[in-house]
Amino acid sequence: MELISFILSYFITKDLSMMTAFICWTPERTSELCRSASGAGVRLQLATDFHQPPPMTPRGRFREAMLLDLTCPHAALIMEAASSSRGFNYRHSWLLLHNSSERALIADALSPYEILPDADVVWSAPDALLDVYKIKPATPYLLTDLGLTRNCSRHQLRALWAALPSAVTRRRDLKNVTMKGISVVTEPYNFKGWSDLRNRQIDTFPKFTYPLMMLAAQDMHFRFDLRQMDLYGVSHNGSFDGLVGRLQRNDAEVGLASIFIRPDRMQVADYISETCVLLCAFIFRQPARSAVSNVFLAPFSAGVWAASAGVAAAAALLLVALRAVLQRTRQRDDLALFTLPETLTFALGTLCQQGFHTTPGVTSVRLVMFSTLLASLFVFTAYSAKIVAILQTPSDALRTIDDLTRSPITIGVQDTTYKKVYFLESPDESTQQLYRRKILPQGERAYHSVVDGIARVRTGLFAFQVESSSGYDIIRQTFTEREKCSLKEIEAFKLPLVAVPMRKNSGYRELFATRLRWQREVGLMSRERRVWLVSRPRCDAAGGGFVSIGIGDVLPALQVLGLGALISLTLLAAELAAHAIRNSRRWNHI
Repeated sequence: MELISFILSYFITKDLSMMTAFICWTPERTSELCRSASGAGVRLQLATDFHQPPPMTPRGRFREAMLLDLTCPHAALIMEAASSSRGFNYRHSWLLLHNSSERALIADALSPYEILPDADVVWSAPDALLDVYKIKPATPYLLTDLGLTRNCSRHQLRALWAALPSAVTRRRDLKNVTMKGISVVTEPYNFKGWSDLRNRQIDTFPKFTYPLMMLAAQDMHFRFDLRQMDLYGVSHNGSFDGLVGRLQRNDAEVGLASIFIRPDRMQVADYISETCVLLCAFIFRQPARSAVSNVFLAPFSAGVWAASAGVAAAAALLLVALRAVLQRTRQRDDLALFTLPETLTFALGTLCQQGFHTTPGVTSVRLVMFSTLLASLFVFTAYSAKIVAILQTPSDALRTIDDLTRSPITIGVQDTTYKKVYFLESPDESTQQLYRRKILPQGERAYHSVVDGIARVRTGLFAFQVESSSGYDIIRQTFTEREKCSLKEIEAFKLPLVAVPMRKNSGYRELFATRLRWQREVGLMSRERRVWLVSRPRCDAAGGGFVSIGIGDVLPALQVLGLGALISLTLLAAELAAHAIRNSRRWNHI
């Protein structure tokens, strides 16, 4: 009875209400355990067949209590199953029952099994409770006497858990062990060291993560046996290469490079701490309004254009009507000029600030012409002022992915391992349409290095999708202040979080996760982000000076002029041909 009371008190004071018991007790004693557990509100699962233990997966929504009587025959089978399936972990709180607390016996009994720092295992003897774990496989066990026996009360157990530091705190010292780490260097011929700030855009995330992991090694007192790969890891029928492949095959314990959290990678590796949110956007210099639309049509809305055309048409028709009325009452040669074609020419010329070749003597006609010219002056003044304002003010012509798709701007993408993946996986139809129209037709020519892509952005009419920190690092070094002010960015899709990877079901996961979380909370991670991830450069030259106007800004006007000249020449040729035909017919009749 005392043992059953102790067992239930032990787990209840740890706030555990689900217990699996591996025992070989008598039926009476087993029934007593079931009744006591039910009365205490603990859900009990009995596992009496040690040859077929239930699964002990290290992941789950709740913590579970695990009771094992080591004096039972075949108890070693349960220990072996828990060790091989990573059942000794923080999710499972183990209480091992034995009759002896001799340390040599404990070390000998547990030596074949991996009870690593994230385990919660207590050896329970009648005269002692011993916390048990080892720093690394093939190293001696570390035993900590908790200072209680099986005769302790529930109050004493609660006081113990309240006063006892967390497992991460009391097991943080890894005693200078060596741990296998794996990092990524994608461009070894350009790699100048982990602290090289001259080329931040080269292997940014391994360089950003390296000091964080080195600080964790110093914090937890261990060393890295570091290996390098040139790939992050891509799945080939479930088997990964690169960094993720090393973790999948248990060739390394932890990665020293932040990688994307992807569902396929989560099947073979764990993530212990997110480090930053990566923004991957199209960076471009906002083109002038004239580069993406006809600037000569932009000043007025459709209603104003219709109103102006209506005023001109009304003036033309009114002049024709006045001519018809006045010619009935008086004969005036100057009114004969005001035919419908002539008045339409007058209306168009008035809108273009052109006068008329004659001045009629009739006051009413003069008044119509004067009013039309005056109204045209106001319209032309507002039109010219708006044109100047459009050409001089910063443009916002491209604001969405659809604007990029419709614009004449060329699209480029940073040459990375995921350069096509997230375009193809994006559920956004606008992004898919941009990829099909602007990127896919270019083939491999659409993908550039960061330096080459940003250099093309500087020349204009080129949008480059790049990791923002890498792109802004080059921009900060090469762009002028005014060029920085014209930069815009449009995000095509949201990238996953970037996190530090670790071997699946590692025995150090909770330890690393807690210490990296501490780095984030005290600001050490933010400091490294400011060092390695360049933010958008500040614009210090906004609004300074005037914008020079080039041929492209007035190209529509030149096109209208060229088109008019072509039509004029065509009509001239037609008139000459018609004149020649009439002359030939006349000579034939003679």
